[in-house]
Amino acid sequence: MNGQLDLSGKLIIKAQLGDDIRRIPIHNEDITYDELLLMMQRVFRGKLQSSDEVTIKYKDEDDDLITIFDSSDLSFAIQCSRILKLTVFVNGQPRPLETNQVQFLRHEVFQLRDKVNHMLGSLEPPVEPPPPLSTPDCGTYCDYRALQQQATSF
Repeated sequence: MNGQLDLSGKLIIKAQLGDDIRRIPIHNEDITYDELLLMMQRVFRGKLQSSDEVTIKYKDEDDDLITIFDSSDLSFAIQCSRILKLTVFVNGQPRPLETNQVQFLRHEVFQLRDKVNHMLGSLEPPVEPPPPLSTPDCGTYCDYRALQQQATSF
């Protein structure tokens, strides 16, 4: 024996999460989708949480990314190739968000909220002054004008 593993006839899974690519030999090809999902959580420990929404896609013969939705999709993908190239998407992203990315996005969303609130506030019509209490032809308004004129005549 020359020290190399005999992988002829075995299934190889190459899984990618962001920049991290892992090569995993599989001895039992009757793997289910749930088992594959658990395997991805173990392989990418610390980058995938059980609460994450994970989507797994494989690259077909045309280099298209095809979604694996269940065990039958996985079986079909395994039949297509002995080397199954997977891309793992977390919460719709090709890689999990880092803490500083989450903080940056939160900051950006708050800034957008403040801008939208400011713009909405500027769209409201200006408040008109209330109408005078008396009409100019009688009452307090006329008396006030008369007092004003008397005050300026001194």
